[in-house]
Amino acid sequence: MTKVKKLFTETEKALAAYKEQVKKLDEQERELNTELATIEAEMTANVFAQENATVSESVYLKIQAKELVNRNDIINVLLEELAEERSELKLKFVPVLREALAKTPYHEYNATEIAERYRYMMLTEIADIGGQMREQFSAIAPDIREVFQDQKVKERYPRLANAYEDDRYSPSFSWMTKSVISKDEVFSACKGWLPQGLKAPKEDGEKK
Repeated sequence: MTKVKKLFTETEKALAAYKEQVKKLDEQERELNTELATIEAEMTANVFAQENATVSESVYLKIQAKELVNRNDIINVLLEELAEERSELKLKFVPVLREALAKTPYHEYNATEIAERYRYMMLTEIADIGGQMREQFSAIAPDIREVFQDQKVKERYPRLANAYEDDRYSPSFSWMTKSVISKDEVFSACKGWLPQGLKAPKEDGEKK
């Protein structure tokens, strides 16, 4: 089985650089979300505190509540800006990744050559077997015809004379489809998928 070499070396380098910058954005997002959770907890505590607060305490708590709302709004704006930064980062890396992917040496693997090689091997092996069988029959054919072509024999067995010709003695072949392999099956294999129902052929020892 052919071992495919590493194809996406350049792309992996580009992705590593991209992920390094993503990590920085992730860290910022974690910090902002942590701050947001803290503010929400403080806002909840503030609401409960106002329920039983005195007038002077209520004034202070309302001022605090307003500050918390302002901080909350600022954090949400920063999160929106961070989302924009993520999109900008992706846009920045699009040409980088496209250039890296263009350097992938996938063209070094040619499925057509493989299909043609095995087609040649298959047909030459079948033709070799068929040729040997025909040669063996040709060696005895004159004697067979001498018997089967006899007038008396033909009268007794009228269909016998043409029943035994060299094309009768050839390798058996049974295939339900129009072709041994279709283009669609090769295209699927190129993607790493095998045709549904594909079975490994029996070894010679198993056939006997």
